[in-house]
Order: sequence, then structure tokens, then C-alpha cells
Amino acid sequence: MTKRPDPKIAEREPTIRVTPYLELPPHGTPLLTERQRQALIQIATRLRLPGRTIVYEEDSPAKWLFIVADGAVKTFRDLPSGRRRIANFLFRGDIFGLAEKGKYVNTAQVLTRSSLYRIGLPELTDAFHHDVGLQYIFLCKVTHELREQQRRAIAIARRDAPGRLAMFLVMLRAHLFGAESHQELIPLVMSRSDIADFVALSREATSRASTELERRGLVEFQRGRTVKVVDDEKLTRLAAAV
Repeated sequence: MTKRPDPKIAEREPTIRVTPYLELPPHGTPLLTERQRQALIQIATRLRLPGRTIVYEEDSPAKWLFIVADGAVKTFRDLPSGRRRIANFLFRGDIFGLAEKGKYVNTAQVLTRSSLYRIGLPELTDAFHHDVGLQYIFLCKVTHELREQQRRAIAIARRDAPGRLAMFLVMLRAHLFGAESHQELIPLVMSRSDIADFVALSREATSRASTELERRGLVEFQRGRTVKVVDDEKLTRLAAAV
């Protein structure tokens, strides 16, 4: 008889989720083996942080890499003009903390109460030396993030604000529930101001785009920062109409 894993223990284990090079069902299957998860646990520190906590600041020395265990994180950079540019939103299984010339390129802040794994870069480098497969998994994750950035670049290049917002909602749902998901309720753990920065629109333009999507009968913005997808087919078609 196969023994089922204790859910409390499984919840503590690092998970890395990517869209791999090859189609591997089911979508979003954790790529880490049990041995690799245990190896990361040995070199990682578990952090439980309240919402709005700064994890690290841009241009500070890069000492650790982070994996989101639970919750949500945003990375951003404050521009000389005083504006803030959101780089990414990160959820369970996402990695962040990649640096350039030994310094973090963005600031990272948890959006809600979150749990993170913090791994020292020297310890992670040593783990790579002993496990080529682990190197490959991290390479897959970096490539996955590049694909996500390409999708975002396409989204913000669109001229129509409703289309940008539609792409964001579809991308967010795919990130949370999988690329093939038709989940009806999409939680918005980020503020509308953050969404506006992410899709490169003003707050006013983002508000008008939200109203337009509702007017077309595609979505409903509900209380509690939740979006209800009313017409999945039309929303997906609008998001794809680049």
C-alpha cells in the first residue's frame, strides 16, 4: 500500500513550477525530485513575513536566492522620475533574487502574509556542483521567466487599454491555476495601482479599462479584490488579439 505524504510536510517542501521545454502533463508539475527538495531544505531558511515587508532593496548586495512557498511577492524599481515600475508578480513555486554584478536589480516586497525559502548563493552554487539536474531545473525556470517577460512586453505594446488588462488577467490566471485553466474567480492580491504600473497605464486608464471589460460582459470586478470571469471565450479572444 502506497503511503500518502503528510500534507504538513509537503507544504514545507520547496516547489519549483515552470512551463517546461517539452509538454509534460499535468501542467505545472513540480520539477524537483524528493531528493532535490530535501537537499534544498538542508541549505534553506524558512521565512514567514507579514504583508508589505521588504525582502531586499535594489542595488543592495545579493547574498540569497528566494523561492516563494506561499503568498505573493512583487518586484519593482523606483525610477529617477519618481515613478515606480513593477517588474513582476511572483507566487508559489517562483524564484526571485537574481542579480547583476553582485547586486539585486530590483526591490522585492511581499504583498500578503507570505512564506519564503531563503538560500545562500554559495550553498546553492555548491549544490549545483553536486547535482547537474538541479542546474537544469533552475535553467528551465530562468527560461520560463524570460517567456513571461516576453508576454508582458507584448501586452504593454498594445494600444488598447482593455486589451492590456485582459492579457494581464489571462496571464495571472494561467500563473495561478495553469495555462489551460478556466478558473472563474481570479484573486487580485495586488493593488490597482500595482496593476496599472505593471501594464504601463495610468490608474485612470486602468479604471476605464476595467469599466470597459465589465461593460462588454467579459468580467466583473467584485469586492475583496476578486475578478469573476463572465465570458471566458471572449476574454481569452481579446487577450489573444495582439
